[in-house]
Amino acid sequence: MKSYFLSLVLILIFGQLIAQNKGKISGHIIDAENKALAKATISIINPKDSTVLSYSLTDEKGKFEFIKLPILTKLNLFITHINAETYLTEFEIDNNLIKDFGSIQLGGKSIDEVVVTAAPPIRMNKDTLEYNADYFKTRPNANVEELLKELPGLQVNMDGKIYYQGKEVSQVKVNGKDFFASDFRIATRNLDASLVKTVQVYRDRGESKKTVENEENLPITINLKFKKELLRTDFGKAYASGGTRDRYEAGALFNTFRDTLQLSFIGFGNNINRESFDYNELNQHAGLGRSENYGFNDFGGRNYWGIGNNIGLGFNLNYDWGKKTKLNVMYMFKKNNTYTDYNTVSKMLLNEYEETASYASSDSQNENQHDITTLFRHRFDTTMFIEFKPRISFSKNSSINLGSSYTLSAIDSLNRNSSNSLTNRKRFSYGHDLFFEKQINPQHLVTFTNSINYSSKNNDILDESITKLFKENQPNTSIWSNNIEDRLDNNIYFSTSYQNRMIKKLNFDTYFTVRNIIDRPLETFFYNRNNAGQVHGTDLENSYEINTQDYISGIKFYYKPLKDLDINFGTAYQIKHNDFDFISINTQRNIKNTYWLPNINIRYKTVHTSWSKDVRDPYSNIRTQTYNLNPTSTQLPSLNFDPVEIQNVSLRFNKFNQKIQFGFNLNYYYEDKSSAYRSWMVPNTGQHTGQSYQSGATNRYSGSFYFRYNLKGSKNWQYYFSSSPFIYTHQNYNTINDIENLNSMFNASLNQEFSISWRNKIAFAPKYKIDIRNNTNSVKDNPDFRNSTYITHDIGAGLNITGIKRFNIETSYSLQNRASGMNERNNFHIINTSLYYNLKNSSQLKLTGFDILNQNNATYWGTYGNRTHFQNSIVLRQYFLLGYIHKFNIAKSKE
Repeated sequence: MKSYFLSLVLILIFGQLIAQNKGKISGHIIDAENKALAKATISIINPKDSTVLSYSLTDEKGKFEFIKLPILTKLNLFITHINAETYLTEFEIDNNLIKDFGSIQLGGKSIDEVVVTAAPPIRMNKDTLEYNADYFKTRPNANVEELLKELPGLQVNMDGKIYYQGKEVSQVKVNGKDFFASDFRIATRNLDASLVKTVQVYRDRGESKKTVENEENLPITINLKFKKELLRTDFGKAYASGGTRDRYEAGALFNTFRDTLQLSFIGFGNNINRESFDYNELNQHAGLGRSENYGFNDFGGRNYWGIGNNIGLGFNLNYDWGKKTKLNVMYMFKKNNTYTDYNTVSKMLLNEYEETASYASSDSQNENQHDITTLFRHRFDTTMFIEFKPRISFSKNSSINLGSSYTLSAIDSLNRNSSNSLTNRKRFSYGHDLFFEKQINPQHLVTFTNSINYSSKNNDILDESITKLFKENQPNTSIWSNNIEDRLDNNIYFSTSYQNRMIKKLNFDTYFTVRNIIDRPLETFFYNRNNAGQVHGTDLENSYEINTQDYISGIKFYYKPLKDLDINFGTAYQIKHNDFDFISINTQRNIKNTYWLPNINIRYKTVHTSWSKDVRDPYSNIRTQTYNLNPTSTQLPSLNFDPVEIQNVSLRFNKFNQKIQFGFNLNYYYEDKSSAYRSWMVPNTGQHTGQSYQSGATNRYSGSFYFRYNLKGSKNWQYYFSSSPFIYTHQNYNTINDIENLNSMFNASLNQEFSISWRNKIAFAPKYKIDIRNNTNSVKDNPDFRNSTYITHDIGAGLNITGIKRFNIETSYSLQNRASGMNERNNFHIINTSLYYNLKNSSQLKLTGFDILNQNNATYWGTYGNRTHFQNSIVLRQYFLLGYIHKFNIAKSKE
């Protein structure tokens, strides 16, 4: 371990040594009226190849400074500002290593500047930073992600995440339009850099004219503007791979752009658990982030456990009617076949008796799903627009589950069970968001919002089980059951608001909101016990309806007494009706409460603190009737669940600049009620009775800190270090044999990464992560409630080599020390590598090896109440793939 970190230090020192003997320049930009020009763009250009070495923006006093520039080398200083003429001057840093330009006046001539008519490499256009892609050289066949890596001020990590001045980019658009918005890596990793003329970076205010109190909180968007000659073009790519263990992957992306029309088609299929289109996300899906196969959520869906065969088809349509109306439609079809096989072992202490339970299961699922999302936006004029976002989803799912379990004590066996179940599910959902805004004048603005979320689900479960009770010497109990549930979830929301900006430093919003939520599961249950004949189990059905109505009126004030100080405060009055109709037992329960909900938020520069009070519906696990069909367990009715009052206090600090980003976030969360579970267990028999209930108050604490440091050692070398410790506590109540216990969970993790890159061709990124989980109980001096601590270590590295004699290499290694059994630990070594060879016809050959040492394993260890459990699941293991990727681009001339 010591030699590992020593190597990192030596690499850093070596990079610093080669960065020595560099020059420094500084200056002051003023306009024609001798006033300081803030946010003027200063670019340093190498005239030999017109590449940009660095850039910066002038501060509020118009000052700029560059360090570590090459000496005795002719360079160009390029200055642009939206309200001034563009200037260029040539300079050279001599052996004094320092050059001060003094005051440079735009609009007049100073130190022999030359007026330039060509587009600058980098400029600020109002609030948008624009990069001219012609100044940033990339290799032939490079994708957009490689172009973004060349742009100063942007950082692209090995997992594809993009940062601008230390803040993560939220979305990437193409020509101002959404391009498969569910995963922007489809754009950055699948579009050619040669298509792009300008890269725009801006904080996305959206269409609204509403006042934004703190623009630092706005999401960051990147827009890729294509070259004019490519506004009418067909382009895309296709790939296919086959390999060992019958593994395969294939996909295609086709795009056709016609001025105001963008149409893209996508399709993929594979059996390597990749529910995404992109073919080269090795580090994300097959490397450090996937070695335990806990899951991922990218374009196409999500997998947690097991092995999947996934197929996806879809299209994305953007169309503009003139300059006022925009339409976006995205459709996706998914077909997922997954197989899951896992084993669980748990141990429990009860009155000094130790009980061990084991469960094994295999599950096969087939799912078809259709998703349609749409955006329609029309701007009537500069003061009024309407936006409508409907979405529809429909899915069918069938699964077969085979399971077996047994329970034993330290002396003998208690019970054994085997089951076989067939489940068919259907789900239909519709939702929309409707937003209307009208700016009456600059001081008055009104909005209207409506959203609907409707979901209808049908679950049909056929189950057969056989249970043997050893302690009571009873014959086997066989049960056949058919449980049919029709569930309706409906959420309707209306809100209207008025914003007043008549007072310069004190604005306010008033709003009124109506919300109606319906949750209605209706259950039909049939069973046959010990072949005695089918029975309609009306006394076991769990049917009910919860109808919630909320009426909320409030006011919010925005006060800005100083330039760097914002104070937001307000209050809301809420009337909440909760109507419970327990259909199965023909009983009703009605609750009406009123609440005052104050809140305050204070921001001074980059320090934020806030306190708010709110109310939410309970996380209820309602049971209307006793369920005692199973001979080893009984579930009792649970009816009484009341609204929960919550309070939230937070303190956060963020500091972003091009080199260093750091900050912290502290949060305290209080609930006056909590959801809990009580159980009664008979020692040494394996039988238990359970019931959900609402218990006392709980507290949650969380804290996170991040530190990122970017250092450009020289023209070719760049270093990056990040550290992100995190702590989280959570409380929950559980009662065992009438002893109530408050369980406190503590989780802490430290994730550190260091990377060094050379000319964006070679990137090496070592990582280390430690995770600590601790469980403590309020019940003391009772052996049934055991405190526990579990620690995992993860150390590894990723290596990317790009454009070395047409070869690209991606590789990752992870060494994880974690549980491999109830009381066992092991080291797991995960090695993955992909090798690409770039052909001259815009194509690539690819060879991938996943889990080369064949040690991939999915495990989980945890505790709850007086039970400790360990789970092991089947995952994707070693395979090798050989594939071919082809790209094409056909430009169309305008007719």
